[in-house]
Amino acid sequence: MCKHGQTVPGQTTVTLERDGVMVILKNVPAEICDNCGESYLSDETTRVILENAEEAIAKGIDLEIRHYAPC
Repeated sequence: MCKHGQTVPGQTTVTLERDGVMVILKNVPAEICDNCGESYLSDETTRVILENAEEAIAKGIDLEIRHYAPC
């Protein structure tokens, strides 16, 4: 976002909220800007995160905190 840094491999925490359901995923692999700290996720990682969120919504969970695990 800042357009001044370089991205380096790292991990981040992603929080998603929809329809009163909050899903927090920790240790998500990402490219992190070494200048501003903004994180960028790959298409595959984004797919896994969204699948996790849909699963929590389908189960009727209000809050779920889990470590990222690829499918």
